[in-house]
Amino acid sequence: MKTNDQIVLPTSQSDAVLLKRLSIVQFICLGIAGLIAVAILLAWLIGGVSAWFPDGWYVMKFNTALGMLLTAVSLLLLSVTQTPTRLWGIRALMVVVLLLAVAAVYEHASGHVTGLDTLIVSDATSNTPGLMSDQTAAFFLLMGACLLLCSTQVNRWGAGITILITLLAVHVLIIFSGYCFTAVQLIGQSMITRTSPHTLTCMLLLTISLMCWWAQNGHFSLLVGQGIGSQLARRVLPFALLLPFVLMLSSAGMARAGWMSPPVAVGLAVAVMAAAFGGLVSLMGRRINTLEREIRAQSLTDEFTGVFNNRGFNLLGEQSLREAQRGNATLTLLVFDLDNVKEIGEKLGHEAASRFVQDVAGLLRSNFGPADIVARTESDEFAVITKDENTGGVIALMRIGEAVDAMNSAKDRSYVVSFSVGEAVTAPGSGESFTQLVTRANLMMRERKRIQHVFGREAADNASVISSVRASGNTRSS
Repeated sequence: MKTNDQIVLPTSQSDAVLLKRLSIVQFICLGIAGLIAVAILLAWLIGGVSAWFPDGWYVMKFNTALGMLLTAVSLLLLSVTQTPTRLWGIRALMVVVLLLAVAAVYEHASGHVTGLDTLIVSDATSNTPGLMSDQTAAFFLLMGACLLLCSTQVNRWGAGITILITLLAVHVLIIFSGYCFTAVQLIGQSMITRTSPHTLTCMLLLTISLMCWWAQNGHFSLLVGQGIGSQLARRVLPFALLLPFVLMLSSAGMARAGWMSPPVAVGLAVAVMAAAFGGLVSLMGRRINTLEREIRAQSLTDEFTGVFNNRGFNLLGEQSLREAQRGNATLTLLVFDLDNVKEIGEKLGHEAASRFVQDVAGLLRSNFGPADIVARTESDEFAVITKDENTGGVIALMRIGEAVDAMNSAKDRSYVVSFSVGEAVTAPGSGESFTQLVTRANLMMRERKRIQHVFGREAADNASVISSVRASGNTRSS
């Protein structure tokens, strides 16, 4: 039965261990944000409790604390087993949060008081009682819209939810920057109507919790995947996020200390940042190149024998032939066809046949030089490309013949190592293609097998060496 299901490669799958850790982080963030919100709510509702809190706790308004608590509860309901009742509960809570945010935006824009801010508790600490900042209201608008979509058809709104979460993260980072560089315009309308540090803490925790939940549901695959790119992204992202803040805060501190003027401090920070990111890009490029070389080497190597596979043989063979033709040099191709591999497997078992193939691969590796190309082109066929212009591989073939005789004389094998050899030598300036060269070598190999079948192994071996010597001599004379 055919199926249209897409095959998911291991490198595109999420890291299960990382997802489990993200689940723990999510619940820790929800717990801390919920505790902060509950504590502020108690301080507003119970007068005696506020005495235990540090100065400035009241900057986080009652409606702000209530919105944070409702958001934390909604994220908790979203993270457990979802039922229709819980999903409707999330929607109801988010409607309340959006109502609080819209009322705050309306009051800031129009100057009219709705009374919603002081509906439950009064606020004598500000000339705008209970009013949250525009930045806080914007956070609740983004979070409320995002959770409403999450409580419906997630697959349908996946792209929209990802965009909202990204905007949410950027919004929180902007407010954080406002505190880092004392930019009041980024954190509120005044020091009384502003996003307080504990409000910002809840924003960070709830945003992190939402991102963790979204990653566990198959999104943000770049950050939670098992692939090389995901691993690099996880290592680089903290550095890329923190470096600008560290450098700019350092430059601002040096300017305030009088060590250098503000323009010099900013210029120095920008230069260091540019150099750091340039170095980071270079390190990533080097790492990717190293991994690419490893992957390419694996894709060109026969895992069973350790020599090149058919793909590597064709790729490197084409390249070697072009280099020989450009240099007006000769190239020798040897094709080795193993005898009776199937029969050995049927009589002695798969392990014996596998050992036979590995024996031949070892013989070829040890008797040809590091500049020669040794490849396993088929299950029972090997090929060697050698640039030895003096002998055309004859000496190597003689060494291999002696090694085969010694191997067959040993008592540790229950099979006879034998193979047929075909060779083809390029002529300088011939313009022969690599495919034609391989075809000639295969034709020679099949002729040797025919001679072996008719006249026996010794005649075939003699024909192989004689024709190799002739080919080498013809090449040198030409």
